[in-house]
Amino acid sequence: MNSHRTLLESNGTAPSSVLSDPPHPRLFRAFGAMLLDAWREFLDAKILFLLLGLIGLLLAVALTGRVEPLPSGKNYLDLSARAMAANLDGVDLARETVADMAGRLNGSVVWIAKAEPLGADLPDGAWSVELKRSFVPVAAGPLPPEDVRRKFGRIADGQLWNVRNVAETSDTLGRNLGMQSFQLTVDPGPDLRLLWPHQFSLFGDAFDLTPPRGAPLGLEVLILQKLLTTGLGGSLLLLMAVVVTAAFVPNMIRKGTLELLLVRPLPRWLLLVMKYVGGLLFVAVLLGLLVAAAWLISGILANIWSPGILLALPSLMLFFALLLAVSMCVGVITRSAVAAMLVTVTYWAVLFIAGQMHNQVVESRFREENVGKLRPTSVVDSLRGAKPRREEPLKAGRVPFHRTLVGRVTEWVYAVLPHTEDVDTLVDRQLMRDLAVSGPFRALVERAEFSWSRGVGLTLLHTLGFLLLACMVFSRRDP
Repeated sequence: MNSHRTLLESNGTAPSSVLSDPPHPRLFRAFGAMLLDAWREFLDAKILFLLLGLIGLLLAVALTGRVEPLPSGKNYLDLSARAMAANLDGVDLARETVADMAGRLNGSVVWIAKAEPLGADLPDGAWSVELKRSFVPVAAGPLPPEDVRRKFGRIADGQLWNVRNVAETSDTLGRNLGMQSFQLTVDPGPDLRLLWPHQFSLFGDAFDLTPPRGAPLGLEVLILQKLLTTGLGGSLLLLMAVVVTAAFVPNMIRKGTLELLLVRPLPRWLLLVMKYVGGLLFVAVLLGLLVAAAWLISGILANIWSPGILLALPSLMLFFALLLAVSMCVGVITRSAVAAMLVTVTYWAVLFIAGQMHNQVVESRFREENVGKLRPTSVVDSLRGAKPRREEPLKAGRVPFHRTLVGRVTEWVYAVLPHTEDVDTLVDRQLMRDLAVSGPFRALVERAEFSWSRGVGLTLLHTLGFLLLACMVFSRRDP
């Protein structure tokens, strides 16, 4: 490289060996040089060791955790018995109200008369159950044992219990009077462990992270994975990566460095794109380590090896690709690492604020459309003790937020900005599929205006726009 620089300074031309190289080897060597340069900048900033240390610290702290199940088998047996009094095929308990459920009743009442665990009261233990059913003969008929085997433990599309053995113990007189009894032996179904309440603590039992009654295991794992990846852990890693990569372009175009790169007969814009791809590759490795650590932590602690968390990697990478494009564009224009870093972080903050204000606009529009109406209470909310409430009008003189100038400007700005939260919601929905019974819990994170294709499309459009502007400026400016 030094010889190339000497020759360039002496006669202002590139070495003949470089000019005569085939195009593909020249391209590969240039890209390799860019990767090596990016690697050195990561090492010089000491950020690599800091990020690896952060990931290692998260792993070490999380591995001190303990996940202990709490006795709850009787509760889920009672829930499964009551569910047999209605047709719950395709039900969504997070959206349907108690009034909606009334139309699903089948004219019977089912309850647990007696239940004894055949071992410990744990999510992997079997139970002996005495099941009672009362029905109105003119509205419903006797239930065959095979129907009990098929229906018991199934809620929406989740299976809490599997019936191993079932025998009807009621006599003919009881059946004629609308009374049935069954003796069952049940085993845990595939979804029971995810809903079973567990106590989660760190450093042994020194620091409890859940209330005394515990929380569903699937919910605990979901929160842990989100916190480590697209939440706090991912945000810290992306922020550090923005700080380091903000200096990539200013360092490349400082006096003496760009001239050496221009010795290679490649377009200027291609040099910038290779620098961009090199930064993406190194950050992708770090994000991959973070996501893998979160996957290992949840697997080791809870024995749940959820593949859905792997979607966090492309989600984070798509967002960082946007931030890096902004950083490079500002770096090319200003040639300042500080300016590139500050503008990129500000752009990140603008996206967050715009997303939060958009949520306020959506809520304001919903309130205005439902003034005077009772907000329906879902079955899930009813179980939590919530009651229907009437939507009250705004105080006299107050204008709904979505009708104000600020609200309208918010919507105009939001319409053209990247909808990165839609991509994040895609990760949430996949985690719900992996970690919760679909109907009762998955819809809690779904929004009617959610569109992953719109989120990905707008984000890619902005990324390509910033990168194209950077390439245009970089190609036309003097070194």
